[in-house]
Amino acid sequence: MAGLAAHVTDHVLPHVPVRQWVLSLPKRLRPYLHHNPEIAGAVLRIFVRAVRTTLCRTSPGAPRDAQLGALSFLHRFGSALNAHFHFHLVVLDGVFSRASADEARSST
Repeated sequence: MAGLAAHVTDHVLPHVPVRQWVLSLPKRLRPYLHHNPEIAGAVLRIFVRAVRTTLCRTSPGAPRDAQLGALSFLHRFGSALNAHFHFHLVVLDGVFSRASADEARSST
């Protein structure tokens, strides 16, 4: 785990602030996600969409097509090795769009 964290920090994420979002589900729903990857994927997509919508709404001047940069990590166990299906999402602080990337390139 420490090796993966070092790799992500050094080679994957740009050197910008990041925030961690965690989605913990009610105990009654966890078995469904644990045994069905399609449901788990759908829940993750909803979670990412909700974070993106929140960031777009709170970013002044963000274009409608703005996207977020994020990595998701699925955790199946809690700190006591109990079954605890939950998602961690590491999100770049802010939203990005193709237009802003093109403008940044042309100004250099």
